[in-house]
Amino acid sequence: MDHAAIIRQYLRDRQDEEFVAESFPFVTISRQSGAGGHAVGREILRKLDSLKAGSLSEGWEMFDHKLCLLIAEDKSLGVSFNELLEEKYRSEIALVVTELLEQRSRRYELYKRIFEIVRMLAMLGKCVIVGRGGMCIAGDLPLGLHIRLVAPEKVRITRIMELYELDRDAAIQKLKEQDRDRHRFIHDFFGKDSDDPLLYDAIYNTERLTMSEIAESVARLALQKMERFKKSSLFPKA
Repeated sequence: MDHAAIIRQYLRDRQDEEFVAESFPFVTISRQSGAGGHAVGREILRKLDSLKAGSLSEGWEMFDHKLCLLIAEDKSLGVSFNELLEEKYRSEIALVVTELLEQRSRRYELYKRIFEIVRMLAMLGKCVIVGRGGMCIAGDLPLGLHIRLVAPEKVRITRIMELYELDRDAAIQKLKEQDRDRHRFIHDFFGKDSDDPLLYDAIYNTERLTMSEIAESVARLALQKMERFKKSSLFPKA
């Protein structure tokens, strides 16, 4: 399944009809800064492939950088790939000033497109969506597996130092900014607290468990959810 090609075609050719996709499981990853979201996401794809569960474990993709590329392709949104990658979130005060000057809300158009694409990816299934409020945007879809990654602050600081080649003070600042921006994003757009455990199917501590152990658990849970769904009255019978 080429998720990006399907979405590009729909966005280019769409009519008024609703986007319809096949039912496959998907995973969303919410994470604290430095908790290892991208590393776990990549490992989940490897684990799914190794399970050899036929068509259910084939054709999975991760959408983090790929999602940013899809959104940045629309030049009318006026946002770059690097800006999306940084996940910067401006305060309401800054936004009000900007929107008064521009006479329209670029933020509204940008996030409308982000939410639309995340929702379509979830409906297609067979994808791991990192960040972008996936657990809220697709929380009502029965085949979603929503996980949260956490770790002690000292562990996360060390990881950020290594990943971005920063000194300790700069890493602490980056951690606090990312955690704050992600928390505000979920609160402002969805009225939720990203630390609320009820938003997730499972929460993993990436200090206590290896990436491989977490990925093994998530991959098996996703496939088990599909099997349970197929037995329910929600699944259309052939």
